[in-house]
Amino acid sequence: MTAGKQAELQIVWHQVTVIERFSSVLYPLDILELLKQIPTIGYVVPELVLRGTLEAGKPIATKGDVELIIDQDKKTVGVKGRDPDNAVESFQELRQFCLERLDPSPGLTTQYVEFDGQGWAKSEKDPTEICSRFWASYTPLRDLGRMLEADVTNFGLQLVPSNKDPNDPEWFHIYIEPLIFSSRRRYRLRCIWRGSDLEQLLMKFSKVEDSLERLISKIEG
Repeated sequence: MTAGKQAELQIVWHQVTVIERFSSVLYPLDILELLKQIPTIGYVVPELVLRGTLEAGKPIATKGDVELIIDQDKKTVGVKGRDPDNAVESFQELRQFCLERLDPSPGLTTQYVEFDGQGWAKSEKDPTEICSRFWASYTPLRDLGRMLEADVTNFGLQLVPSNKDPNDPEWFHIYIEPLIFSSRRRYRLRCIWRGSDLEQLLMKFSKVEDSLERLISKIEG
């Protein structure tokens, strides 16, 4: 975020995950070997985890505020953090580690990589008023309002690929809407983005704040 924008819009992330889903029939990584070796890149693995005992609600490995996340049923591996840049860098480091240290099958392919970021943005403008103004000239909404005998609007904005199934591996879903508990000052943000082009997607993930800033700037006029 540039210094000029920082005074107008502040983005705070609660959670950011970056995961890779494999297309293999079986889970392609040796998890025990992964957990034994991952301390070599700075992760801390609890002793109980190495003994095969998982503690409910606790991460299996951490590096600072980044958590390792593994789901054998969904055939995914990735990281969870609180900052998009750090999460992307940590994911790249983890992926390189897995390729170099675990020697996965040469035929291993990626079904998709997914970014999921949740947080809020604080603006100098009123998000509730902005959303009402943004949709004010949209005739179909006025028609729906007449059916309800009320002046209605759309409470925010959701963007997805046109005419595409949400289960498609190539998908995005961006939420920008007034935050219920602070609707006059903050936007609720969520950005889900997935696809199979690893390099292109990681570049998008690292620029997610710039993309959201441009969208909010457009909405606010």
